[in-house]
Amino acid sequence: MDKKTKGSWLIHHTNKLHGVTNQSGYENTYLAGKAGILLSAISANKQITVNNDRLEVLAKAANINTTFELPKLVEVLQQQQLIDKSSSGIAVLGVTTATALQHTSDIFDSLTPSPTETATIALAERASLSPILADDVSEDLADMYKLAKPEISQLLSDAEQIGFVDTERLSKSETLLFNGNLFRRESTQKIKNVLDSLKENEQLILSDFTENLRKKACISVDAAKHFLGENLFQKVTAIGLFDISVVSNSTEDVGFLTLPSAFSKYSSSMVDDAFDLAKAFVSSVTYGMTKSAYERGQIQMVEALLSALVRGESVGPVRAIAQDYKVLELKGVVEVRHGTKKGRSGPMLRLLKKEVGELALQAINQGDVSEHSISSLPTAAVTLFKGPEANREIVRRRQTKMSPKATNDMLAVLRTGGGL
Repeated sequence: MDKKTKGSWLIHHTNKLHGVTNQSGYENTYLAGKAGILLSAISANKQITVNNDRLEVLAKAANINTTFELPKLVEVLQQQQLIDKSSSGIAVLGVTTATALQHTSDIFDSLTPSPTETATIALAERASLSPILADDVSEDLADMYKLAKPEISQLLSDAEQIGFVDTERLSKSETLLFNGNLFRRESTQKIKNVLDSLKENEQLILSDFTENLRKKACISVDAAKHFLGENLFQKVTAIGLFDISVVSNSTEDVGFLTLPSAFSKYSSSMVDDAFDLAKAFVSSVTYGMTKSAYERGQIQMVEALLSALVRGESVGPVRAIAQDYKVLELKGVVEVRHGTKKGRSGPMLRLLKKEVGELALQAINQGDVSEHSISSLPTAAVTLFKGPEANREIVRRRQTKMSPKATNDMLAVLRTGGGL
């Protein structure tokens, strides 16, 4: 497993650990993951200086406790020579999303993690390739990491309770493990296997919907439910066949679907969008194209806009910039400042993470992100973004409570189907 993939799993596990009250036994995972999350939030492609006020805001937005966690995380990043600290703030050396993940992996290794912590990463990786029986993977992990039977049992229990992997009971003696990254890579055969497990009418509906989604890049949840029907929608989103992202403002929350492999044309989607930055970027840009009025700065030529940002140019000034990109500001993707261009003054936008803009441009070029893509995005500025894994958890909990059998057949065929 390369460092970027390992770093992605550490971020994944840390986000899961954040949802439990006790991280006992996984302190190194949590510390390394939090350090990686902070590093991503404060970094840019070029060296950047972050003052203390901005550091606190970015940390809070990243769910980092500024009283107890932030000082320790800054200390860890300083020890790794990734930042220089002064009384007024910190200087961050040029760090991309990919290198942030590599540094996360290095930090984890430097903390001398336990075999169990390391094994949970291997478990998640294995469960993302195809669903696997718990008994089968237990033997492999025990041999690889020299874990005794009680340690393996505890590891699997922790993995299920914390959410490192998902579980489905096939019988009293068989438990199937998988996770939400199943369709982020090598997805063609897996999708075919899912289709083969469905009824003929469901196959046709899902095939038409998937093709429609490929063309449009993203489709609203309401439109998806109408197209697929509630039952089929719950089935396929519970296993991660589609990503659900949610954008919010002061009046409503609106969800939309994208393909998990939307950013994987050139590399691993799981690695590229480990921090959900690209999907947040696409959602904000789509809003600017579809719902922002012309007089306040509606995006007319999205490719030209993104290309200019990727080249390092500032765009604007228009009023919309000060309002519509708050999510991206809080994630450290863009910087908004007052500026002057062509005799006009006002809010200007600059891209801090070039690779995120490149991914957004790639997704938009691959699909038709137009006024037909998201018909019901909020009409006020987007102020919150909830990533796919958090939303899949909600759908999966609801689906599992209703009927565990609804996904069992699809998971089983993924495990036994050819080409995996």
